[in-house]
Amino acid sequence: MSAASLVNLYSGNRLMNRVLNDRGRMLFGFFALYLHALPEAEGGGLTVSRMAALAAETGVCSRGRAKAMLALLRWGGYLTPSESEGDRRAKPLEPTSRMVTQQIHRWQLQYRSIAILDPKVEELAMVLGDRAVFNDVMICLGEAFRSGHRVLDQAPAIADIADRDSGMMILLALFVAEQGGEEMPSIAELARRFHVSRAHVLQLLKDAQGTGLMTRDGTTGAGRLTDHGHEALADFFAASFAFLRGTAYAALEAMAARAAPAAVSD
Repeated sequence: MSAASLVNLYSGNRLMNRVLNDRGRMLFGFFALYLHALPEAEGGGLTVSRMAALAAETGVCSRGRAKAMLALLRWGGYLTPSESEGDRRAKPLEPTSRMVTQQIHRWQLQYRSIAILDPKVEELAMVLGDRAVFNDVMICLGEAFRSGHRVLDQAPAIADIADRDSGMMILLALFVAEQGGEEMPSIAELARRFHVSRAHVLQLLKDAQGTGLMTRDGTTGAGRLTDHGHEALADFFAASFAFLRGTAYAALEAMAARAAPAAVSD
């Protein structure tokens, strides 16, 4: 369910596959939401300098690339100059409604997948459309990442694939097709779905085959995951679900704490 929701989100979406199509760019988009949600008193507020510093601190990319990525997100309609009051010299940015709506949908799908294992997480999925709750989640996820938590540390076999354009989506698309008993997609189909070249898909598949993640028979079909590939994805999903479950509980606690003063005053 988790894999299918991600694949469906990216399939055929030219803009997302252009702007948010690898781990670094996906994390960068998430950091924009995190800095915007974080109070200024705690070092928040989305500006070029803060984003560049955060990207360098976490090792996501260099300061120069961070500035280029912000320009790309603005070009894609995901960020816009902020209209809030304050020091205009800082030139703050803010996520657009497109960015927020898209990301709320993404995280709701993931939390609803986890709720199958832990029904309490459904409480968060149900109220994630509340912007204050969504900000709580972004802050919890961001603080966990800044403290050093990396999901792919627990699934190193697929880390290289995840760092490539649409690499993770292509791997998940193969997994979803196999689990659903569908015909395995061709290289050309994967290229069309995720808006990359056939040469790029072919090289990615060759590299995945070289590390034992998948096997190919030399036809136009993309291939199938090996036992090692399935184990690597199992590690990824286990680490991802554990991480997201923990942040869900932290966000629910933050939501309850925010509601407590209102209950007392009532």
